[in-house]
Amino acid sequence: MITTPTIDPAREESEAFLRLLSWVSPAFPTGGYAYSHGLEWAVETGDVRDVGTLGTWIGALLDHGSLGNDLIILGAAWDAADDRDGLREIADFACACASSRERFEEAVYQGEAFMKAASVWGVVPGPEERVGVRWPLPVAQGLVFQRGGVTRAQAVLSGGYGGVAALVSAAVRLVPLGQTDGLHALARLEPVLLAAVERTALLTLEDLGGACFRSDLATMHHETQGTRLFRT
Repeated sequence: MITTPTIDPAREESEAFLRLLSWVSPAFPTGGYAYSHGLEWAVETGDVRDVGTLGTWIGALLDHGSLGNDLIILGAAWDAADDRDGLREIADFACACASSRERFEEAVYQGEAFMKAASVWGVVPGPEERVGVRWPLPVAQGLVFQRGGVTRAQAVLSGGYGGVAALVSAAVRLVPLGQTDGLHALARLEPVLLAAVERTALLTLEDLGGACFRSDLATMHHETQGTRLFRT
């Protein structure tokens, strides 16, 4: 008698969770520590100067700006993870949504570094499938998370957390905030992030848009900022 090996769903879920911990770790080699998403200019102008103003800035990006758009893009990429042409269209569209050269570079350079690092797990398309396409970070995350067995809800929440945590980390160095204030900021932003994930769950690429003009200006002004610690 030939027996079919049984698959333990709990073990599969645990394996996916372990991979996810690596993929959203600050130590994962995407170079994210070098980018501030325009926050460096916002700190210099006094827009962000403490925990309260940092929370307001990031909350606006989740509710009305680029971080909220990234949640939608990541979800769309997760849905299309097995559709080669669909992924290419999403990647091209995400690139076109960048509001400045620096924001484009931040998304693409991190995304392509993420894809390269995640290839260790065998969840990335081969080089022939990636040629001729630029891969913004939320698109790369959606693809890798889905192929790595991460649920859609976990994928979007994890990608959103990574974006929020990166900005808080940048603010800790730029304002500067102490480590404890950085943790206060993360704690205060938890309900804001959860609400943004819930709100965008049923949205599509047609719903992308933004009203965070000050943040877009920040990325443009950063290109000519006199003293810079970050690439964006």
